[in-house]
Amino acid sequence: MPRIALPVFVVCAIASLPATAQTLAVPFPAAQIAFFDEQRVAVESEAGQAALAELDAFQTEASVELADRNQALLNQQAQLDAQASVLSGSARLNLEQRQERGTLELQRLIEDAQKELLGLQQRLDGVFQAKLYPAISAVAADAGVQFVFDRARGPVAWADPAYDLTDRTIERLDAE
Repeated sequence: MPRIALPVFVVCAIASLPATAQTLAVPFPAAQIAFFDEQRVAVESEAGQAALAELDAFQTEASVELADRNQALLNQQAQLDAQASVLSGSARLNLEQRQERGTLELQRLIEDAQKELLGLQQRLDGVFQAKLYPAISAVAADAGVQFVFDRARGPVAWADPAYDLTDRTIERLDAE
């Protein structure tokens, strides 16, 4: 009986191979691939330009404030240097302490402005991304594309410009 079981097992195993091979041989549908340049979309689209303008306005405002504070500190230092020989010890010490406090305040302002700028950049990037991805998704669907790569971020070393969805994405984003 054991001699019969082995050939039957082998026959059953061989009979099941074509079915397994057929199951694994199911082809994937042909995929259409395209790309876009997110940096160009950010620079050329209305939404990107609005975000860049907001960042630029913040940087300009912060720069003016920091420059004013720095100039006040320089004036204070010049006053201290000019009057150092005629001031009493306690008056000179008082001016030096004010100068140190002013320097620390300026450093804190710079750090706060940098943190605020970073937070603003992240917030604006999130807002931009929330608009961008539905637009690129719609453009990809309109073009019949299943995969879209960001040329600036991805491993795309070269791509045929005919598959560039950047202009369509900018148009779609500006239309919304």
